[in-house]
Amino acid sequence: MNKFKREMDKVIGEKPRFSESMKDKILLKMNNEIKSTKKSRNRFCTFKVSALFLILLAFIGSFLAYALAQNGSEMQPASSGQRMVPITNFTDQSENWKVTYTQKDLGDGVRSAFMSVEFIGDGQQPEEINYDFTYKKNLESFGGSLLLNEGLNEATVDFDECLRCILYKGTDEIPGEIEWEGQKEFMLLKKTTESKWHESPLFDANGYTMIGEEGRAGFIHGEAAHFMANSPQKYMWHFWGSDVELTGTFKVLGKHENSSEEIIVVPEEKSIPSPNNGADHHIPTTMEIPEGGMWQLKAVFNEKVIGTVYVEVHDK
Repeated sequence: MNKFKREMDKVIGEKPRFSESMKDKILLKMNNEIKSTKKSRNRFCTFKVSALFLILLAFIGSFLAYALAQNGSEMQPASSGQRMVPITNFTDQSENWKVTYTQKDLGDGVRSAFMSVEFIGDGQQPEEINYDFTYKKNLESFGGSLLLNEGLNEATVDFDECLRCILYKGTDEIPGEIEWEGQKEFMLLKKTTESKWHESPLFDANGYTMIGEEGRAGFIHGEAAHFMANSPQKYMWHFWGSDVELTGTFKVLGKHENSSEEIIVVPEEKSIPSPNNGADHHIPTTMEIPEGGMWQLKAVFNEKVIGTVYVEVHDK
């Protein structure tokens, strides 16, 4: 037996094959593998957390973008920077009245409309009128009473927005009538492509050519040629009248021909008569018009319209 053991020791050696140094190497390798596995798991967990965070961030971003888009569309349904809003005008003129009905197609089945009524007769302007217009055998009608402003021969009826109101076509006709002080005139509104307003006439005042109402209100015509949308410019208004009506408060209101909304062009300020260029009063102002087209500018003293000037504003 001893001989057999000695022979085996010669083959495998007397020292053990699994030494301490080998043991340390094996343990070190095992530890490295464990650490590598943990790092892989950590990297995988980190990746999962990052992926979930990115998904959540994308969802929040999409929601915010949708919310902003919705709010934007509600706040600015038809501003000048957005799509052009289709506008259709229907008008007719009788002996004493000119009526224009304007309808806007805002999209998605929504429309808005307003009507302007202007007294063009030679007689005394009535204070109140009644109007009644019917479309295709009572399919749709609009009527009521309307007060005319003192000093201004035009009044506006705003029908606001609607979902079910008729979208008038270019071939449609809208019959109706205007009644006042026992008198009545029939109207037949038809589509028109002409502007319902025209620039005010020119007149001479102390050597200056002005635009507006002669003997009432206006400003130098050379200044009017500079009317550009969204471009503030200085304009010198001139007025003719008594010290009583020209003393107090002054402002200028503006309205586009295709809108019923009136905006403040010159904020209210105090007014004390100051004669100039043959006029009883003059006021230097800075005016800015936000949109191209025909505009009505009303000079208002003490909440009373003293004069009206119509100007054409050009887009840049």
